[in-house]
Amino acid sequence: MGKKILVGYATRYGSTAGTASFIGEILEKQGNQVDIRLIMDVTDPDSYDVIILGSPLYMGKWLVEARDFVHRYRHSLLERPLYVFSCGYSLREQTDVSLKSGESALDAVRMYVNPADAAFFPGMVSMESMKPEDRAIATIGGLKSGDFRNWDAVRAWAEKISDLIG
Repeated sequence: MGKKILVGYATRYGSTAGTASFIGEILEKQGNQVDIRLIMDVTDPDSYDVIILGSPLYMGKWLVEARDFVHRYRHSLLERPLYVFSCGYSLREQTDVSLKSGESALDAVRMYVNPADAAFFPGMVSMESMKPEDRAIATIGGLKSGDFRNWDAVRAWAEKISDLIG
């Protein structure tokens, strides 16, 4: 019998939700019972054997709701395997600089918990769907619309988790 797994995510425009869903599908195919849920809708992480959390990176940080979730449920998260992933435009090229930036974003998470593993994935950008203030920041930053997600990397990480949790 597989594990009961939560794949919880925060998202602003859906890119991280898509990545979370893909991770959940892979783990489900491995025989696990998987709930893929928006972090703000999770009220009982104690009912899971394994927890996977994801957030996009905005301004070099996880979204506030993801950081709040980790803080609020830190005791539960310390009692079971925890895996985390970050998605972002800045991760489209997996350079030392971008990965170091991604690791730095996890400082606010690691203040409370010690994830068994962390992954960093490129995201998707749709300038048309952004709020005006986010579009202005993205334009200043030189962001371009596109789907930069690397599904092979996401699949490999989900399969790695499946192997680790047995």
